[in-house]
Amino acid sequence: MQASSPLLVVYYSRSGKTARVAQALAQRLGADQVAIRDRRTEGRVSIWRATLDRLLNTLPPIAPVAVPLASYDLVVLGTPVWGGRAASPMRRFLSDYATGLPPVAFFCTMGGSGAEGTFTDMQARLGKPPRASCAFDAKTLDNDSYLDKLDHFASQLADAVRPPLRRQPASDAQVHPIGDAARAPRDSRPATVSPPRPRSAR
Repeated sequence: MQASSPLLVVYYSRSGKTARVAQALAQRLGADQVAIRDRRTEGRVSIWRATLDRLLNTLPPIAPVAVPLASYDLVVLGTPVWGGRAASPMRRFLSDYATGLPPVAFFCTMGGSGAEGTFTDMQARLGKPPRASCAFDAKTLDNDSYLDKLDHFASQLADAVRPPLRRQPASDAQVHPIGDAARAPRDSRPATVSPPRPRSAR
């Protein structure tokens, strides 16, 4: 499987909020995207399971990520905040794939706090700092008030690859789901789009 973009968005989403940010970001950047899947369940992980994972520091089994991670210029990692740290499926991904990752960027969705601890934990697990990071308050996702922050983050990411990407308006953007992201449930699957147009350097 070949990369169709210099950028890849890898995310875990329990409730769909992190998926919303990941898909909107991928649309703006014409990025590939992959959803991390917790193999313990085919549906939504319960709150009690998420809490137990945090308390016991569990690293659950996840579906293999059949993507050439090293072929990307930048991999953007997105996770909800669970108890001040990245969600356990994201921590499993970092444990399994850290050595094969190129430069990275982070984003998280949270109920009000915990971004700093989450990004610190992710950086420690990777052994390198992110090129950029951004935290989204989950309360802003329902009314689209997060979009200005998303656009600023997308601009940072576009400038982090060489040559820099031209960030596309949301109406013209392309989505390239890979693996589980391509098989996401209907309510979280990216909209069907036409084949991507060639990117030109800024």
